[in-house]
Amino acid sequence: STHPSLSLGVAVAVLHSCVVLRTMSSPAVPVFSGSPDSQPRSRWGLRCCRRRAGGEAKPIKVKFPETPLVLAGALGGPFCIFLLTPLRNALTLASQNPEGSIGELYSSVFAGGLCSGWTGGLTVVGPSCPQWIVMGPLFHFLKEALGSAPPAVVLSAFTETFISYGSQTVNAQMAHNTEQYVTGSGMEVQLHNPLVPIGPGVSVHVMRNIVALSGIRVFSGPCQVGLARLVRAAGLAPLPSGMQTFVGDFIASMGAAILSAPLNQLYNFAVTSQSYLEASTNEKFAYSCGFLNDNYLMHNEEGSVVGLSPTLGRDLFMRCAYVATLYASFGAIERLFVGLWRRRAERRKEDVKKPSLPRSNTMGRRAVG
Repeated sequence: STHPSLSLGVAVAVLHSCVVLRTMSSPAVPVFSGSPDSQPRSRWGLRCCRRRAGGEAKPIKVKFPETPLVLAGALGGPFCIFLLTPLRNALTLASQNPEGSIGELYSSVFAGGLCSGWTGGLTVVGPSCPQWIVMGPLFHFLKEALGSAPPAVVLSAFTETFISYGSQTVNAQMAHNTEQYVTGSGMEVQLHNPLVPIGPGVSVHVMRNIVALSGIRVFSGPCQVGLARLVRAAGLAPLPSGMQTFVGDFIASMGAAILSAPLNQLYNFAVTSQSYLEASTNEKFAYSCGFLNDNYLMHNEEGSVVGLSPTLGRDLFMRCAYVATLYASFGAIERLFVGLWRRRAERRKEDVKKPSLPRSNTMGRRAVG
């Protein structure tokens, strides 16, 4: 498949849009293309540079992502994505079964055997490598380039959708078709072309990614601060730094999961419903509103909204089980790679500082005795 290579090329092209200037004071300071004395080509760029530099036009200095962040995105991301395929497939089945319980949906995932739980999992492994590079290293790159996390989240979410939409759509459709085949309903849908980065539900896919990515990248910091204040107010000993970060990531990811759950289920519904796939733009909008209204709101006999349906609680729980585990696990893997890389660097420094032992000058001598 050429899709992973194409997507990775896009991510690498963005990273390589910068050059590295090496100076005595800064051995490797990445900046946007151009010499230190060059002026921005546009008026907008000139105003932006002046605001950043206090009136003087200077190039924007941006640090490249560290090697451990790249490794975490390239290796840890695909591992997490594939491992949690059964949870993702259960959410897909839930979008077409508003009355099913959590246990019934998870059982349906494995109805064809243990391996059937990972149906479609391999289709997302390849694209998930550049996808997690976007979520990790490229996000850090954009955050420093733009000077703010929210716009970096939005750009990362758009890039993530461009990379992952095709493969995730095929994964959802394969899980749906497998259940339809097992039950003999004959309601299978035609698989989407994984090389095409747009299609039905792509706008919902982007919005879902923005909300989900905001958890660990925007709201994790405030959650950690609030957690530390709560611990102090309770008179407890401060949590270890690693534990506080992990719990903050988990809480923020769970909040983002709750907010993104309806969008995620709407996307699953869009790519697994034949009527939606064949509908016009206006009809798709009507189907989307109908899905949210029928699945998550309760109505009385007159048609008025009287509350939230139990289906919403079910989908929130299942979405939290998937997203919170996914993002918290990736955050832990990211910090693990950084910690191991730092230890490796420290050991190298210690080896350099160790004096070399003098040679005994005995090579070639014959032992006497």
